Amino acid sequence: MKRYIISLLFLISLPAAAGAGQVGGLSTNVGEGGLSLSANLSYLSKDMERNGLKDEMTSRQLVLKGSYGLLSNLDINVKLGFADLADLEVDDTDFEGRLDALYGVGFKFKMFQDPDNKVNALIDGEVTRFSSEDKGGNADVLDYQLAFLVSNKAGNIIPYGGLKFSETEIDFDNTKYTADTNVGILAGVDYFVNPNVFFNGEINIFDQDALYLGVGYKF
Repeated sequence: MKRYIISLLFLISLPAAAGAGQVGGLSTNVGEGGLSLSANLSYLSKDMERNGLKDEMTSRQLVLKGSYGLLSNLDINVKLGFADLADLEVDDTDFEGRLDALYGVGFKFKMFQDPDNKVNALIDGEVTRFSSEDKGGNADVLDYQLAFLVSNKAGNIIPYGGLKFSETEIDFDNTKYTADTNVGILAGVDYFVNPNVFFNGEINIFDQDALYLGVGYKF
């Protein structure tokens, strides 16, 4: 009972419309008491909006992600890493921020699986924050993401895809940007070299143009 209460509190603590992060690696649950660790490299570009004016930002991210199976159908995860922000125009100058610390939390909830545990329907939510600084100032970036996805295990390959709702907020000293588009789709694959070691690749489009690559270990 205690674990169910903790799970409920964790879900409530996340924003209702949850970041523009990687859903896969792993795309399915690790199982109660299970653990996975992964390292992910990504590059993304995203259209931002301020007072009706549009601009594009880019970001490179290197992230370590740990997932723990709190329940058989619920994982919680923590992300730590580095990210930068570039190309966004601030005060008529392109912002070129340096790599700085990134951190985040999230969950993955399994809504449905078939009797053979091949087809799964899941909800994945994350909140991610990082800052980036250049000589002109500092930018604080906050991402919220909620994704609905379906995965289908075929041997040692797990392809997946789904629909994603996201929001990105960028705060400068006197300037605030928000995402121009909040709805996107994603597709990816987890490839298991053996029952423990896996590779992951994922693309996101419409809300952002992003490519994610990763490698991990499932305990």
